[in-house]
Amino acid sequence: MKAVGAQTPPPAAPIMESAPAPAPDRAEGKRYHAATRAGMKRVTVVVEPEEHRRVKRLSADTDRSIEDLMREALADLLAKHNA
Repeated sequence: MKAVGAQTPPPAAPIMESAPAPAPDRAEGKRYHAATRAGMKRVTVVVEPEEHRRVKRLSADTDRSIEDLMREALADLLAKHNA
């Protein structure tokens, strides 16, 4: 006789014969880098939501990427300070 409230465990899930092969690019833990960014460094900046909206709008209005706009802004800043 079973005890009240006792439950039998659900059947175990079937065991897979073999795991799927990892994707070739990820097999060695290497990240994908676009050829156009070879040798480049990434710069991250935190901005206010309104500033982000304005840059995003400028990007759409000028048909230029945000990355392109930020590179122009950085070049202008460095030129301004002769750096």
